[in-house]
Amino acid sequence: MERTPVPGRMEGKKAVVVGGGQPASQHVGIGRAIAESFAREGAEVCVVDRVRDRADETVSKIEAHGGRAHSIAADVADPESCARLVEDARTAMGRIDALVNNVATEEGDNDPLTLEVDGWQRVMDVNLRAMWLTCRAALPIMQDQRSGTIVNTSSAGSRTAGGSLFAYGMSKAGVDALTHKLAVMFAPWGIRCNSVLPAWVATQHSMDGLMQAGVAESEEEIFEFARRANPLGRMGTAWDVANAVLFLSSDESCHTTGVNFPVDGGTTVVIGQYQRPRNAP
Repeated sequence: MERTPVPGRMEGKKAVVVGGGQPASQHVGIGRAIAESFAREGAEVCVVDRVRDRADETVSKIEAHGGRAHSIAADVADPESCARLVEDARTAMGRIDALVNNVATEEGDNDPLTLEVDGWQRVMDVNLRAMWLTCRAALPIMQDQRSGTIVNTSSAGSRTAGGSLFAYGMSKAGVDALTHKLAVMFAPWGIRCNSVLPAWVATQHSMDGLMQAGVAESEEEIFEFARRANPLGRMGTAWDVANAVLFLSSDESCHTTGVNFPVDGGTTVVIGQYQRPRNAP
């Protein structure tokens, strides 16, 4: 369920959401939820997606509610595109107050003995290298401003073992490390960097990933598995993650940096494999 936001938390801010579009799906994606939440809170938003039509659709949703937004087409697997999207966003908005990196892939991933080198490289290039490159392009802008926030989408998979998505988990552990290093190195310029760690969130991306990992064969099975697999006993939504990103990007979290913020129903705080009690509601 979509949460009712406190109004005005991003008033006057200029934000870039990389991965703000999404393919057609019955589930709202995290990037789109973030972009829409930012706009409702008063931010002007650049929505970046590999497919322009996806970005355009998010922009249309924002504009339909009176917000301001721009679409940018860029493939973060291409290093030059990472720099260009940041420059295009600054040209469109004049400055960049908030950067959200929300692109990931499991394409070609597998268990550590079966994973091919090309699959490893593809996952690392999209999930980790691209975040470094977009940050590298945006940080000088934020240094000149003496302010800015970066939120990187990691995953609870950065802290958990098992499953067949080996490169994905390794890449997300790298995202957490990148976040820590940038938080410390650029704090003197008033720049904050945090990450969010989603798990058991009902997006098409996560549903496809869980089925690829062999957790379940259908969405119905995933919802049931999630009910038993995390302490809160339910799937989250993209809006749950967007609310966390909104907090970390707003002045409400002005003394918070270097944090890896789980949005996972309690998954990462459980020691061992959690099994919901049979008498649980």
